[in-house]
Amino acid sequence: MAFIEAGELKTQLTPPAAKLDRATLEAAFKRYLIRLFENDYPWVTRPVSHVDMQGTRVELWTSHRRMPMLLKADGIIVPVGTDLKMITGAAKFARDYTACQIQYEANGAAPLKPGEAFIGSGGKYRFKKTALAVIFDEKKRTNPGIIKQAVRKAAELIFQYGGNSLILPDFTDNVIQQPNWITDETRREAAESTAAIMMEAVQACKGTVKTIKIWVWDKNSVPIFTREMKRLENAH
Repeated sequence: MAFIEAGELKTQLTPPAAKLDRATLEAAFKRYLIRLFENDYPWVTRPVSHVDMQGTRVELWTSHRRMPMLLKADGIIVPVGTDLKMITGAAKFARDYTACQIQYEANGAAPLKPGEAFIGSGGKYRFKKTALAVIFDEKKRTNPGIIKQAVRKAAELIFQYGGNSLILPDFTDNVIQQPNWITDETRREAAESTAAIMMEAVQACKGTVKTIKIWVWDKNSVPIFTREMKRLENAH
């Protein structure tokens, strides 16, 4: 690991003859963290790959079961059913990060039809808005068309509320009905199909936000999403 001496950090944080505002301090601290972790833990501080897609930058972030340290955006999109309940996977993460505030707000808007979306409060310091993409019907069924429509609608809502960037976490755990009771092979197959569909949904978001940050939080799925990112790059 690369260590930085205290004196060096002080120099970074207190440039001569410069007034220290919040933006200056945040930028300096971000540079410090990148230098501190980049050799041993590059996934903590920056995307592992990116693709420029006709005016939209698509980034791939990875960090096993916890949000990468410097991953922030104007909004986050998570998958839900028509009742807008946020009980598993990415949806539960967003619910917990907002201290359940987004769930309270969504309860007042439910039910919504598959393909629609709802936007509400975000999580402090990480995402300003949470957009719920309704990708399931009443029987928890879905298909690629509904997923693309719902994600596109959610991205449009984030954009309408002034957002230019969004986090799109891996939907695999939400698509799997009982994620803790399946085999590794079944999970891998689900991750492969989910990654392909999510990349189609990303392409459907062209013309909305400027940056889409895909977050893969299962280390076993990273090679699958990396392969799909390569396919996205080849298509553009």
